[in-house]
Amino acid sequence: MTLPLAVVERWPMEEYKLQHDNLVDALKHINRDAVALYHELQDLRTQFRKTADKANKRFDKNLDVVIRDKEERLFRLIKFNDYPAMVMASYPDAKFINSYDYKRARKTITDDIIIRGISSGDYAKHALETNRNFYFIETGYLGNYRCENNMTGRKIYHRIEKNSMQQSRIMDVPDDRWRDLCAFNPKLRYQGWKKPGSKILLIMSTEKPFEYYGTTKDEWVNSTIATLRQHTDREIVIREKASRGERTNDTIYDALDEDIYAVVTYNSIAAVEAIQYGIPALCTAPTAASAVTTADFAQIENPPKLSEDIIYKWLSSVAYGQFSLDEILTGRAWSLVQENDARSTFSY
Repeated sequence: MTLPLAVVERWPMEEYKLQHDNLVDALKHINRDAVALYHELQDLRTQFRKTADKANKRFDKNLDVVIRDKEERLFRLIKFNDYPAMVMASYPDAKFINSYDYKRARKTITDDIIIRGISSGDYAKHALETNRNFYFIETGYLGNYRCENNMTGRKIYHRIEKNSMQQSRIMDVPDDRWRDLCAFNPKLRYQGWKKPGSKILLIMSTEKPFEYYGTTKDEWVNSTIATLRQHTDREIVIREKASRGERTNDTIYDALDEDIYAVVTYNSIAAVEAIQYGIPALCTAPTAASAVTTADFAQIENPPKLSEDIIYKWLSSVAYGQFSLDEILTGRAWSLVQENDARSTFSY
């Protein structure tokens, strides 16, 4: 298996930083420890299940404490880590390079690369210009809000795409991963199109995607509202992008319940969330929702509402393009990325 060069830029937790003079060695160290701890925890959990007496609600309290302590340790190893490094963590032959060295040497580098975040967009463009592939990591589309299996609302799921920053096609896949995602958070179950509300929810992104695609936030807002006003007199409610903590407490789903007719956004994940929740969306720049929405704001009074069978197929595809932290750390995510590259495309 040919592995991409992981372009890394985030130092791990302090204890590893103190042990190493350079970022690459520190990340290799923390990821060796994280993978080993993950497998140790799997063994301990198996042992715990075997010894637990559910009928009498008895369990090994000492083992339970050990497991909880190790789970907290693994949480910290993952939280204070670098995502391209983690995707490659379970592969001993993986190569890392820090972003500073990559900038200096990229004219001579021939490897495919794995990167994270839209701020690394120049690396992606350069890779394609030099006939190399890039693999892009960013927050997953669905499943990162609070639920019984994620009480703190951590970012559990992350997407990995080849030569794109978004999932740009509907893969022809089974629905097993979508069903697993709904089992993780039952609120995600697709219920079909909702009864239309009356308001348009205009959802803002940060400045980064606007800059990447060559415009500004203000230009987009002004032109979008002007276009919408030519075709509808509905009330337009603007939702600014708040901090992660604020969005965990006041979720997009709370906003969608406020008499919303349709969502309009530049390329926010909210477009994906809206369609999954049964509310039409329109978006300008590429997003995973582009396959089931439109960028033509003149259609605001008649937005696309594809059949529920097609939406379900699309949701199944979305689930195949995003991966849990466990899958990322153990190499399962990277294996699925390779499988996805060979999958056929579903069309309608």
